[in-house]
Amino acid sequence: MKTNLRDLRKSRNMTQSELAALISATVRQIGSWERDEAEMSLENACDIADVFGCSLDALVGRKRHSSCTFSDVRQNQINDNYESMNETGRARLAEQAEMMASSGMFAKSEDNKVSKSA
Repeated sequence: MKTNLRDLRKSRNMTQSELAALISATVRQIGSWERDEAEMSLENACDIADVFGCSLDALVGRKRHSSCTFSDVRQNQINDNYESMNETGRARLAEQAEMMASSGMFAKSEDNKVSKSA
């Protein structure tokens, strides 16, 4: 299965050795996965996704699913936009999201819909 492992690792300026140490794998395994010469286990894939803060879908380059709910699609759009940003953009987006969440203005109501409490 083709993954985005090499691109993710390089985008974080991380060596194969550094990644291997973080997920208790060998450099040889990392290289094999990046060259699509070996399949990583689900456990390794989850560990890698955790290291890079991405979903398994993002790790394997999978886009939207046909069975997604509308909120899943919106979440994927947010994730896609986030992934396309540089670190400065990501930091500013996180600050804005935190500010919006902590203000209470966009808190979910009992029926799980977002309501503006102005």
